[in-house]
Amino acid sequence: MNEARKNQLSYLFLGIIMVPLSIYINYPYIANGDFPAGIMTFFLGTSSLMMAYLSPHLFPKDERTKEIIGKSMTVNYFTLFATMTLLFITVAKTYTATEVLTILFCVMVTSIPLTMIFFSKRI
Repeated sequence: MNEARKNQLSYLFLGIIMVPLSIYINYPYIANGDFPAGIMTFFLGTSSLMMAYLSPHLFPKDERTKEIIGKSMTVNYFTLFATMTLLFITVAKTYTATEVLTILFCVMVTSIPLTMIFFSKRI
């Protein structure tokens, strides 16, 4: 349990630093109506906050942890496939390839811990 606590504090520290920093970095872009250049920092910060919550559930390496991760990865496969399809249909002509990949990365970084939280409550 000591490893889980240490990891939880590390994730919490990173999240508390990254989320306000990313808001500060991205605010001028959003205010001007441009695509935010540092939006990945915000999603990495929220992901680390979710991982801080998940740390006690994931770091005791047992059957429950394997089941949470397995089900989460299965759901995320379909989530990412659906996201790629929607991005291809809706924004293929309005955003550059870099922006589309940034959006896809942000969805992936957020959906993985989010589905893990969902399955940690259900299992």
